[in-house]
Amino acid sequence: MIFFLFLSLQVSAQEFLVKKGIVVDSLKVSDTLNDSYALYLPTTYQNERLWPVIFVFDGQGRGKPAAQLFRSTAEEQEYIIVSSNDIHEENSLEDNALIAARLVQHVAGILPLDSRQIASVGSMTGGKVASSLPLIFENLLGVVAVGDHWVNFKLLDNKSNFVFIGVVGDEQFSGPGMKSTAEALSQLRFPTQIYTYSGDEEWPVPQIIYSAVGSLTLESMRKRYRVLNNQLIEQLYRQDMARVNSLMSQNQLLNAEGLLEVMKEKYKGLASMAEVNSKQNQLLRSRNYEQQKRQQETYSQKESRLLNDFVYYLEEDIRTANFENLGWWNYQKNQLDSLAQKKTAESKMALRLKDFINEYVALKRQDMSKTRVPLESRLIANMIQTIFDPRAFDAYRNIISLSAQDNDFPTAYFYLEEMLKHGYKDMQGLYNIEGTLGLRLTPEYNQLIESYLGESKFYDAETGSQK
Repeated sequence: MIFFLFLSLQVSAQEFLVKKGIVVDSLKVSDTLNDSYALYLPTTYQNERLWPVIFVFDGQGRGKPAAQLFRSTAEEQEYIIVSSNDIHEENSLEDNALIAARLVQHVAGILPLDSRQIASVGSMTGGKVASSLPLIFENLLGVVAVGDHWVNFKLLDNKSNFVFIGVVGDEQFSGPGMKSTAEALSQLRFPTQIYTYSGDEEWPVPQIIYSAVGSLTLESMRKRYRVLNNQLIEQLYRQDMARVNSLMSQNQLLNAEGLLEVMKEKYKGLASMAEVNSKQNQLLRSRNYEQQKRQQETYSQKESRLLNDFVYYLEEDIRTANFENLGWWNYQKNQLDSLAQKKTAESKMALRLKDFINEYVALKRQDMSKTRVPLESRLIANMIQTIFDPRAFDAYRNIISLSAQDNDFPTAYFYLEEMLKHGYKDMQGLYNIEGTLGLRLTPEYNQLIESYLGESKFYDAETGSQK
């Protein structure tokens, strides 16, 4: 791990000529690196004052689109937005964190940042990166982790009392883990809040982003890093209360109750809680709320049992390389798909379970790549991955590689075609798979590539023979 990097934030602002009010993309971190980022300066930006900044880490390195999500928030709450183009799920956490650290150092050297108001926000893989930064940089104001996070309690310094804001969809399996982390941080006296939203999108709607960043803004006011702005406090409060009312009108009473709990923490000492308490009492008197609460508890217990079963069977089938059970896993996937289509609380449970299995197998494969594991165990782990994520192209590539090394060309052909069926387009990549020299010279391999991509390296469709 790299988290003993002690990097300073010495602000030495330079004249930085970027147009205000628009997202500028492809700015370079240095002349010697390929790292780049998108930047948004509010229309009120001036070099003469120190500015709050949000570093944004999209899980797929989409710097400009991610920055666009924060434009209105940056304008109304006065933040500089810096969004990396280089965070990717294929990278290790260490590599992604180094990319993030270089970006923070670079921007701190060219823009007038308020070192007390530096925050990180990330989605999915980027959520892990964002929540790891307090271990690299001291005195970060806070973290907003969307969909995923990474907090190492052994390395946490109690002096770095950052705000932890979790944002999670009710169809994402990471919800319980996010809430557990928030509770543990809260016990250590870290301010924490958890926002929930309906669905499993990598980024929630801009209104939720605005509200989550608002939690950081209010914490800055509470700590006197910002001047108390009653108009902004009222604006944030009214937007949150409007969302509570909207959720209640849509009969999403548990999500409404969760947001009311967030508001009690968020506006503590800054606004009256009379309306919040009144809304909570209204919910508690609602029969629909009681029914939804009981239903949630029932499905939560069922989900826990199924999770335990799936973990047991995954470990057992991978350990014993039980290929006979691939059909059973395919059946489970189909059953979960069927449940997911019903648009009920049970369907959300099914989506979380699929999400969990996919992530669990991905982590299992990652661990196996670092240790000596039988070829057959690695094969079945990759095969289960393709069942639950038909576009897990790295898993297909691993199966093709392992099958070729085992001289099992029919299996390699089958998974090659499945990969092509699901949209794989990189022909050159198919000829760079490790351990497949003999396989990729065969007519069958090249004919499959030719039939889906229109060309291949070693097969001529016109003559029907190898080139």
